[in-house]
Amino acid sequence: MSPTPLAARIAAARPAAGSLAAWWLGGSGFIFKTPAGRQIWIDPYLSNIVQAMFGVARAFPPPITAAEAEPDYVISTHWHEDHLDPGCIPELARRRPHAKFIMSPGAMAHALSWGLPASQVVALAPGQTLDLGDVKLTAVVARHEAGVPGWEVPDAFGVILDFNGVRVFHSGDTDYDARIHRALAATPLALATLCINGSVGNMNVHEAALLAWHLNARTLIPHHHLLWARPPDKIPAFETLDPNLLATTYAKLGGAAKVILPVVGGGYTLTAAGAVPH
Repeated sequence: MSPTPLAARIAAARPAAGSLAAWWLGGSGFIFKTPAGRQIWIDPYLSNIVQAMFGVARAFPPPITAAEAEPDYVISTHWHEDHLDPGCIPELARRRPHAKFIMSPGAMAHALSWGLPASQVVALAPGQTLDLGDVKLTAVVARHEAGVPGWEVPDAFGVILDFNGVRVFHSGDTDYDARIHRALAATPLALATLCINGSVGNMNVHEAALLAWHLNARTLIPHHHLLWARPPDKIPAFETLDPNLLATTYAKLGGAAKVILPVVGGGYTLTAAGAVPH
């Protein structure tokens, strides 16, 4: 990975027509930059608020800060704190008053309570599409049953991002659900990003590999596997945090897509043919 700070790399990126630049923030967070220079952020977790709330610290510093961030659109797939971050979303809204924050209705209730102006917040639910000009967003059903009282999110969603034919599917947090691949059956994807940690309502690597096998994607990037600093004896045996296991399981199923093992802050060039690290 380049030693140049992520904020500088994003600012310097000039994607060619028919392509995108992309970066992984760790966790479930991704940034996409279009040829027109617009930045679409998904599920950024830039603070350490989960440590204050639950005693679980980040495993690495955020690769970019809210003060450096320049999103035009921020998508939060549900209201859990590592997707709708109360430690950075209000600051992003203050610093970027023209940015739009796209989220589920349940997440919207949280964001408005933090003081985000209603004019900046846009609700999105599975089956709905937003046309933002050089990108169209379509929310796809997610089944994220955390099993924690008070933290259920029945309106969680995944999202298809269509950048003028360069299409990306971001799963958000979800268990395996046949409704997902049925919704995507006719959609050729340059990239699918799939959660793999296998706990609190998320696919494990084997379920993610099966979903990937159903998808018409050129490349795959696993996520939600490298965020929390926990000693080995505090990690449940059923959690699947090794992205290599996704690659091997998917290969055993006969999957043809290239699996990219992401690096925090790592960058990618996307075309309709797939993603390539840069």
